[in-house]
Amino acid sequence: MTSPVLLDSRVDLTGLTVLTPDPARAARVRSRCLDELRRRQRRAERRSARPRMLAPLVLAGFCLIYVVSLVATTLHLQSVFR
Repeated sequence: MTSPVLLDSRVDLTGLTVLTPDPARAARVRSRCLDELRRRQRRAERRSARPRMLAPLVLAGFCLIYVVSLVATTLHLQSVFR
């Protein structure tokens, strides 16, 4: 859908001022962006440096519980626990 202003050929744009970029503001924004990128890179380096141990430990725990219950069931079926 088009705007009615765009269809009107009588719109006078000569009174509008041309905006120029503010170099000081651009420098501040660039500086903040670079700081944020450096922070993210440091965090990523710290995270990759430490080992991720939670998932393997949880998986090992579930495997251990499964094996223990399997052995207990087998021994119970063989009438060892009666």
